Amino acid sequence: AEFGKQWYQRRVRALLAVIGFFVYLASYIIICVYLLWALLPSYILETLGLTYYPQKYWALLLPVWPCVLLLFLYIMVSLQTVIRCPDFHDSRVYKDKHTDLSEVVREGEIPSLRDLNIINVNKLLYD
Repeated sequence: AEFGKQWYQRRVRALLAVIGFFVYLASYIIICVYLLWALLPSYILETLGLTYYPQKYWALLLPVWPCVLLLFLYIMVSLQTVIRCPDFHDSRVYKDKHTDLSEVVREGEIPSLRDLNIINVNKLLYD
């Protein structure tokens, strides 16, 4: 059973390597065709026999559109974070269900790890 599993894994790896190689080649071919279409003047494309192709407007629009989309998504995620954040004076900013504000400390012991009460911290820092 182990031999069959190793054989299968080798076959899958070989298949993925072949697929990866063809995707690599296809991406270079697509980039070259795109650059030729975008940079060559129309009369050269027509002399090569290419008379039906998109307008040159799309050569600029295709790379710009994803960049604008990413910028828009970045701004929208930032705005969503600001909108969903509670107000600065809301206690949810510094308290949740795991907050431990107990102040029981026995004499001579090292206190356990716990949260500090924000009121006491403000008194210590600003009074």
